[in-house]
Amino acid sequence: MTSQSLYFHPDYLDAVRAERKTTTVRFRDPVETGAVSLVFELDNEVVLPGVITQVIAKTVAQLSEADARADGFRDLAELHDRLRYHYPDIGPNDNITIVHFRLAK
Repeated sequence: MTSQSLYFHPDYLDAVRAERKTTTVRFRDPVETGAVSLVFELDNEVVLPGVITQVIAKTVAQLSEADARADGFRDLAELHDRLRYHYPDIGPNDNITIVHFRLAK
């Protein structure tokens, strides 16, 4: 039984299914390693079983190009744009969490 869930914008569903997106950057959204439900809020909710394999704490300013690509973005600028979209108040010194996950087999 999975007790934790990660909620995603529906735009990311295809990238997660294709395993092009294997991380997510979270702000004030505590998670831990282990089983997780990957929840995509569409007209009818889509839930994929997953596993959180690693959780890394950084600040926004410490994010790298590699972090952006693992998150399914072209580059760091695109990742920063999406973070500001999802978290309008986020700043460079804010603590974030990089959540590494995979689909459960």
